Amino acid sequence: MDMFGADFHRLESALIAREKTQGVLASNIANADTPNYHADRRSFSDFLAAQEQGQSVGKPATTNPMHIADTSPSGMSESLSDRHVSRSMDGNNVDAQKEMARMSENQLMHELTIRLLKGKLTGLANTIKEGSR
Repeated sequence: MDMFGADFHRLESALIAREKTQGVLASNIANADTPNYHADRRSFSDFLAAQEQGQSVGKPATTNPMHIADTSPSGMSESLSDRHVSRSMDGNNVDAQKEMARMSENQLMHELTIRLLKGKLTGLANTIKEGSR
């Protein structure tokens, strides 16, 4: 019997996916001024699906040796970058404002997931306390 149940495993997967999403967004923002950099468009749902399927996720590919490398412990094996849209003359397609908004949303969702996990743990602690009486 698994004391924590499927909910804990789902919340764990969600937290890992949020962390990986934050890394992608941070990398995009860090490369906002790098010529010919194409934004990585992997999302939370991409990471969550891979996490739930137990897939190993590799680092994203860089398109230029001058790009700042992704330092997260893992990423997806292929980069889902938006190569078709170029917003600036230097070929970079990162919209820093949109990336920062996505990062803020991801942070809020991470905090919500933490609160859900904390609620589950509080319920488990209360059950243990009541069971010992």
